[in-house]
Amino acid sequence: MTADVRLANFMSRDRAPRSAALPRGYAVQDLVIHRGRREIGITHAHHPDSKSVVIFCGGDTFHRSIDGGEALESLALDADVVLFDYPGYGDSSGSPTANALLETALAVYDYADSLQTSAGKTRVVYGFSIGGLVAAQVARQRAVDGLVLEATAANAERWARSRIPWHLKPLVRPRIDPELADIDAPSALAQFGGLVLVLGSQGDRRAPESLSRDIFKRLVKYGVSTSLVIFSHAPHGEINQSRAFAPVFREFLNHLQESRWASLRQ
Repeated sequence: MTADVRLANFMSRDRAPRSAALPRGYAVQDLVIHRGRREIGITHAHHPDSKSVVIFCGGDTFHRSIDGGEALESLALDADVVLFDYPGYGDSSGSPTANALLETALAVYDYADSLQTSAGKTRVVYGFSIGGLVAAQVARQRAVDGLVLEATAANAERWARSRIPWHLKPLVRPRIDPELADIDAPSALAQFGGLVLVLGSQGDRRAPESLSRDIFKRLVKYGVSTSLVIFSHAPHGEINQSRAFAPVFREFLNHLQESRWASLRQ
């Protein structure tokens, strides 16, 4: 018995924004904006009939040139989508410190908010993995109508502890970077007046579903309007590839249009 082994079996193609198969009418623009001495790489997918603007805060390995197409395909559901590279990644300059990540995300939100094509549309910030901590801070400091937290943790310590094997938990205590120590997503959202959608998966080994349930319980305790959806088998980073994702996300966007928050944008 023989087996053919080719390099193509091990290498995977980048999924840049231009490779995205989007519904007819979408226009995709890649650009670099300047904020002070900082450059920020951005992708903006716009549809003239869209009703929302989604700013996507990716995980720690997110690059527009690698994952941008996949992100656009999953999020462009009657919505404009804005992707960006974190500092030191892709087309963005700087170093990926906690403060720099937040400043970059805020600058991207302000850019998207200022566009004429965004007028009258609901603002949604979507945070995946470590991007969930960033997205929660943006929602605390800006006029955000809807927030999605996918496969993330309430804070850096909770995230770190989830990565320690159970038999080592009594012996290992994570030492958190001072910039991260005070960042807690539910606390940042305690006064949030919009809608929150928390997504987790039973098949996620990097961010166990217990992390999502913890966020959901704390937000409900604070009185924040929050929904929780747990997927069955999706590994980390693949919830948006599940068949059930599009109906869930589309329902969330539609609910924003029906709520009191949409009327504030008219």
